[in-house]
Amino acid sequence: MRKLHPYSLRYALLGISTVSCLFIMSVIVLVSTLACKSGQAEAFLATLRRVPVSPYTAMRNTVGICLLLFATFVFRLSVRGRHFSVYATLYIDAAANLMLLRVMDCNYNGFILWLLANIVYYMKSSWKFLVMIAGTLIYMLCSNDIIGLYIPLFNVREYFLFFDHTMQRKLFLLYYTLHDLNFTCFIIFCMAVIRHQKSAIEEIRSLYARLKQANAALREYADIRERMGETRERNRIAMEIHDTIGHALTGISVGVDTCLAIMDVNPAAAKTQLKVISGVAKGGIADIRRSVRTLQEEEDAGTSLDAKLRALLDNARQATGIDIAFSCDALPLCGADEQKAVFRVVQESVTNAIRHGMATKIKVEISQEAGGLLIIVADNGTGCPDFVSGFGTTHMRERLAMLGGSVEFISQKGFTVRAVLPLRKGEQQ
Repeated sequence: MRKLHPYSLRYALLGISTVSCLFIMSVIVLVSTLACKSGQAEAFLATLRRVPVSPYTAMRNTVGICLLLFATFVFRLSVRGRHFSVYATLYIDAAANLMLLRVMDCNYNGFILWLLANIVYYMKSSWKFLVMIAGTLIYMLCSNDIIGLYIPLFNVREYFLFFDHTMQRKLFLLYYTLHDLNFTCFIIFCMAVIRHQKSAIEEIRSLYARLKQANAALREYADIRERMGETRERNRIAMEIHDTIGHALTGISVGVDTCLAIMDVNPAAAKTQLKVISGVAKGGIADIRRSVRTLQEEEDAGTSLDAKLRALLDNARQATGIDIAFSCDALPLCGADEQKAVFRVVQESVTNAIRHGMATKIKVEISQEAGGLLIIVADNGTGCPDFVSGFGTTHMRERLAMLGGSVEFISQKGFTVRAVLPLRKGEQQ
């Protein structure tokens, strides 16, 4: 069964009130006309406490006011939301109610309930119950019976007595039925408003409970994200340290071995080699500091990739004495992530060739191929037939995979690292 919306009862209140007003004024006009035509006007007037100045004028005024109230109601239906013009029509309705009470001498006050229903509809929830109580008291006080005790007013029920007993009963029945029906509709309206308000409160509580659950889930998700971020940052720093310190220590180790070999034969050359090793050690310390502070990208932002690669290989060449050849096409303007990936691939591959492959020659080639970069680092070392990825090579594979690239390790006539890194559209141009 479809629930009755409380505010739809305003239509019923408007219809009942309009019919009641027209019924009352029609009886007054009809009785006044019949009394004049039958010659009973003087006798009938003697039974009345007061009569309208002009029943026909009162009837016209009543019809005009009812039309005005109907027009403002239709206007409000055409305006969405709580616009200023809507509140202006409510003031017009209040003034029209006062005029109607004056024209009809408070014989009907049901339009007050209809006005009250409209005010409740457009008011904030916190004031609705107070307005309903105050409006009901005003409705009760604006009664013909109460005000008639202090001010002479004409009473439509006295006009009913003009007719015979049977007609009187019908008129009184219709009169009180309309009054009671109007008031009953208003009581139902109030109950519906209370029920609607209660449902709204329950819905708000339900939404609040769901919001609390969502906030709790969001906080949990934020904590997880924070922990994941911390883990990723720790892994990133660990990888950075591995890449930098591993490369530096490899160069230092090989350089020291060289110094030990030539110390007795050529002390001057050994001294020169130690100076180179010292420079490599200092550079490694600086790299470690940059990695720990996670500022590697910012500090190297002003240096081109080609320059950084040449500096890396020059340092390795001077520290180890190994023949390192470098061939590089004109590199496109890569993003920071791509530049770092290329640098780390070359760095890790050269370090592994020196440390594990015992290579005496290393060849590094970087070229553009099929919308990406092809990086090849080959050495003449011992190779690794039973190759198993370690921390560095695993990190190399993961770094490239995040950028859509791949890496292949080939152990044949030495050891070769072949990496492919796709470039984004803007970088290719």
